[in-house]
Amino acid sequence: MRTLLGLGFLVLIAPCPLQLLAAQERTTVGGYGEVHYTNPTGPKSPPVVNLARFVVYLAHSFDDGLAFRSELEVEDAKVEGGQAGGEVAVEQAYLDYRLGDWITLRTGLVLAPVGIINETHEPPTFNGVDRPGFDHDVIPTTWRDIGIGAVGTIPGGSGLAYRVYLVNGLRAQGFSAGEGIREGRQEGRQASFANPSLTGRLEWARPGVKIGGSFWYGGTADTNAAVGTGSFGAPVALLSADARYESGPFTARAVVANISVSDARAINAAYGQSVGSRIAGGYIEGAYNLLRLVAPASSQKLNAFLRHERYDTQASVPAGVTRDRSLARRITTFGVTYKPTWNTAFKGDYQLLRNAAGAGELEVLSLGVGYQF
Repeated sequence: MRTLLGLGFLVLIAPCPLQLLAAQERTTVGGYGEVHYTNPTGPKSPPVVNLARFVVYLAHSFDDGLAFRSELEVEDAKVEGGQAGGEVAVEQAYLDYRLGDWITLRTGLVLAPVGIINETHEPPTFNGVDRPGFDHDVIPTTWRDIGIGAVGTIPGGSGLAYRVYLVNGLRAQGFSAGEGIREGRQEGRQASFANPSLTGRLEWARPGVKIGGSFWYGGTADTNAAVGTGSFGAPVALLSADARYESGPFTARAVVANISVSDARAINAAYGQSVGSRIAGGYIEGAYNLLRLVAPASSQKLNAFLRHERYDTQASVPAGVTRDRSLARRITTFGVTYKPTWNTAFKGDYQLLRNAAGAGELEVLSLGVGYQF
């Protein structure tokens, strides 16, 4: 067996009597991970260190047109019976069948093409020790489901790319006031297909600029007639837009999303929750590579950044629910990200966590390291 190193991945190629076949069939191994140190304010909040994620990436190209891709993740270092925390999960596992630049058929456990972080969540690809709160409570990263769809680029050099999937839907039973639709994800485990969902993304890219729009629509009732009936019973509709910009040492990104839970009243009555009928918010972030000032030829980066998030998981509520103003959150994060290579990052940040009710507010100092290969 031969070993090749290329593009940051370890490639293992099994010997084959036909040189042509050996050149086409290949296996790729990679991964990413991150370690966090967090120190929140308050006498009852001691500092904590955590191996937040350890992920192994495995892919195999059967030929020039057919490929398999997967990610296996361990969260919080370990999973032990009877203890809270920790998770072992498959984040992606799908087959791609390429018919041309304009279309590749994809089937398996796929990432919902919503927002920025959900599809591109490796630690060196974003500033801040942890992912934005918006990408936990509004867009429930990492959001994946089982289905079939197509991805590709629009011909003619337009810079447009698309992704569209038919997948299993969310389950309203898991919705909550604080985390919105997050626990409604089925994540590929005995997932009910009683309520299929459609999700997709259209993205326009040019050097230094990327602008995208995403959607999700599908029922959430599962088999509970008290919540809704039919394939699209108790529907959830999500619309999101995002933009990324890079010019020299300056980078910026912004995301907004709006989620409509049209039958929130029935969901709350069935499951004793206080789910909002509308979930909304977004963030904006800017960063500047300070090394450009003192070492303009260096490939290393020292990004000083500032991000401000505003989101509310009870932006609107159905009749009978009183809005919890502490769920209208405002998070300001500032810090630095040092990248000695493109795929490693040493991070430090300070967060101000505020809300409209002024309840349970705190500040958090975080340090972290992350890598991908």
